[in-house]
Amino acid sequence: MEQKEKVKTLIDDVDLTHKYSMSRIYGLYNDVFGTTETPQSCASCLIRKVNQLRAWLSEQKEDSDCKQVVKKRSKASKS
Repeated sequence: MEQKEKVKTLIDDVDLTHKYSMSRIYGLYNDVFGTTETPQSCASCLIRKVNQLRAWLSEQKEDSDCKQVVKKRSKASKS
């Protein structure tokens, strides 16, 4: 599964169940941001990490949308 899909699935699960898996959140967070943070069990830490992953995912979607617009404009200008 692609990194963006894993993050989206995690966020969807958290939104649906309101349960925060410490190892899953920190595992994805470390993978996405290239860090080696030690998992913390405090609720505010987990919420903050999920919110940072949420922001990262939003940026990825914006980048993808921009690339699609550029491709469409490029094809239109070639015609």
